Amino acid sequence: MSFSPSSGRFFVPSSSKGLIRYQHMDATRRFELGKQMRSEMKGGWSKFFLKFGLVSVGLGVSFLAAPILYCDSVTSKTASTAAIPPPSQGQAAPVQPPPPPPPTSSVKFYELTFGTVCGICAGVFVKKGARFVAFAMGGVFVLLQYLGSLSLVRVDWGRAATRFENLFYTTDATGAKRPPNVGLLFRWIVDFLTADFQQRASFVAGFALGLRIG
Repeated sequence: MSFSPSSGRFFVPSSSKGLIRYQHMDATRRFELGKQMRSEMKGGWSKFFLKFGLVSVGLGVSFLAAPILYCDSVTSKTASTAAIPPPSQGQAAPVQPPPPPPPTSSVKFYELTFGTVCGICAGVFVKKGARFVAFAMGGVFVLLQYLGSLSLVRVDWGRAATRFENLFYTTDATGAKRPPNVGLLFRWIVDFLTADFQQRASFVAGFALGLRIG
C-alpha cells in the first residue's frame, strides 16, 4: 500500500510492476512541476531586470539631456573694483560725469497750448451736453411710463431695445453681439474729435481736464 501525493489517497498496487510504474510516474510529475516552477521564477527575474534596465536608461538620458546652468561669480564685481587703485593723498579723485537729464514729455500740464485749450473746451462741452441729453432722455422715459400707467399710451419696449441693439451693439469674430462700454465710447469720441488734428496728445490731456472741471 502506498500514498499518492497528487490525489491524497492510498493506492494498493496489484503487483510489484505496477508499484514501480506508479513510482516512476510520480517522480516524473514532481520533476515536471519543479521544472515549471524554476521556469516561472526565471521568467519573473528576467522581466524584473528588463524593467530595471529600461528605467535606468531613461534616467540616464534625462540627466544627459538636461540643460547646463551657468552662474555668475560673486567675486567678479569685487575684483573689478579692486583692480582700480585708490587715489593717493596728493592726487584728487576723478570726477564722475553727471547723469544725462531725463527725457522731457511733449505734454505740458501747466502750459495752455492750442491743443490743450481745444481739449478743455471740448471736454466741458461734451460733459454739459451729455448731462443735458441724459436729463432729456430720462424725462421722456419717466413721462412715457407715467402715461402708460394711466393707460393713455402703450410703448413697445422690446422693439425699442431691438433698435438700440441694432444701432450700438457690435458683432465679434464668433458672431455674438456685444454691448458698448465706456472705454469704446471714450475712444470713439477722441478719434472723432482728433481727426486731422495734429496736437492729439495735448488735446487728450485737455479733454480729460475739461471732463473733470466741466
